[in-house]
Amino acid sequence: MQSPTVTVDAVGRAGAVPDVAIVEAYVTGPGDTARDARAVVEDRAATLQESITTVAPEQVTTVEMQVQDTTDAFDPDTDAPFEATERFQIECAPDRAESVVLDVASGGGQVQTVQFQLREATRRSLQADALETAMDHAREKAERIAAAEGLTVTAMDEATTKDVSSGFESIVDEALASTPDTDVHPAPVTVAERVEVVYDCTER
Repeated sequence: MQSPTVTVDAVGRAGAVPDVAIVEAYVTGPGDTARDARAVVEDRAATLQESITTVAPEQVTTVEMQVQDTTDAFDPDTDAPFEATERFQIECAPDRAESVVLDVASGGGQVQTVQFQLREATRRSLQADALETAMDHAREKAERIAAAEGLTVTAMDEATTKDVSSGFESIVDEALASTPDTDVHPAPVTVAERVEVVYDCTER
């Protein structure tokens, strides 16, 4: 005769304040030709980089350079025939994000977004904590269900992780807390892990 089992579903959560900030900024340059626009934006980009004194130069990275024919654009920002744009990512500690934003503004740049993230090591540590909590909750839940049926939980038979579905924290929140604007006050990031566990039981 097969031993009775109890199958339970449980969620564990762990949170931490973001430990890295990514400031996305850009400068633009108009010109009568694509070459002129590129020259202007390169000059403005150099000024911006010199103005960012909060972090080391290697923490400022150019991620995109483009030149656009404004006659093909809808509601362009300039009357010049061409406009160049250079975009940057500036990595810093969260408590320095506000200073970086001010550096960008003083250097003539525009801040597009400020994103607060967890470093990979921090995220993995939170996932481990959340998973441990989920397993603890699963065991407690199984023991309550078993007791109600006159059974005793003996051992775990099987355990699987599940997607955190509607009603729980989004999987996106596990790695990233981002702002659509330039808010420089990060909220804690919560990691959620969901498990389904099957326990063997015996009759009391």
